[in-house]
Amino acid sequence: MIGKRNPTILSLVGAIMMMVTALGPCHAIAQSEDVFPDKLVVGTMDMPPFLIKAGDGHWEGLSIDLWRAVARDLGIEYEFREYTRAESLLDDAQAGKIDIIPGLAVTETNEVILDFSRQYFRSGLSIAISAEASGSRLLRFAGRLAVTDILLMLCLLLLLSLLAGIVVWLFEGRRNSEFHGNIAQGAGHGFWWAVVTLTTVGYGDKAPKTLGGRLTALIWMFSSIFLLASFTAAITTTLTVGELGGKIRGLEDLPDVRVGAYARSEGVAFLAENGITAKPYENVRDGLQALVQKEIDAFVFNESVLKYMVKKEFAGVVAVLLGTFDPYYLGMAMPTNSALQEQINRALLRIIAGDEWDKLVVHYMGNRS
Repeated sequence: MIGKRNPTILSLVGAIMMMVTALGPCHAIAQSEDVFPDKLVVGTMDMPPFLIKAGDGHWEGLSIDLWRAVARDLGIEYEFREYTRAESLLDDAQAGKIDIIPGLAVTETNEVILDFSRQYFRSGLSIAISAEASGSRLLRFAGRLAVTDILLMLCLLLLLSLLAGIVVWLFEGRRNSEFHGNIAQGAGHGFWWAVVTLTTVGYGDKAPKTLGGRLTALIWMFSSIFLLASFTAAITTTLTVGELGGKIRGLEDLPDVRVGAYARSEGVAFLAENGITAKPYENVRDGLQALVQKEIDAFVFNESVLKYMVKKEFAGVVAVLLGTFDPYYLGMAMPTNSALQEQINRALLRIIAGDEWDKLVVHYMGNRS
């Protein structure tokens, strides 16, 4: 009958609702356990200054220390698993054998096989060349300034010639017809004499006759030897510094030289897109060593990594060119559809907004401003 409720049906509905209510907390607990396993496996590979394996086996670095801060924030345990080849690291991450990679380039290639946290560091590619090929940093700096130095020195020579000419005119103006006239005319005659003397041409059309004029001429002739030698040296530096600076100055020079790059990195793909064939190396150290042994002419990889490695292990034998190209970001990588992603993103937002992150960047990268 319409309007009456069947007690049996009401009892059944009530029982179902009680079961749903009871199962809710259990489901939440299970979901939480899915998000945070008993111990996460963190994949690492020596890639300073982001992932650094110290001499005692301890792991540190910008990405490692950031991960530790995330783990503390979320209250989760983890263990490191070391890899020596990038290919193995990425394959195991894709297969779910590891839960997180603290620092990996967020590129289209990597995004296809892995998920990423929010980006936390901007970087780019740079070029390492042998220090022998680059010339000393002082020489390259001098080369950039050489043209300006020549112009300044030329102006100085003309000014000194004018001053010497005026002094000679002051002594010779009233007693030597070769320097006669008012101050403008006399200074002009004196300037002509000073320039002729400076360049050692010595036409002989003008010569001082007074004692003061001759003493001034004597001082000017000896000074001219030093001034002219300095001017000649500046011109020589300008003409030769290009040769000393080497044949690799930037990305545009790479098609004509032997290039190496880190295997399965963003650099290999970028170079290929720009028509540059690069020999792959399994780690950065091998690539830089090949550079030193002249097996290649240039090695392309992350600017921060190259600068750190050169400073620590290849100082004086390898140089990193100024400037970057193909900028990209670093993030924490994890298997596709990982339940960790959202929690890690929230933790990263909290940490990067604080002072701890700024201190880490300064510690490992120095002042980047």
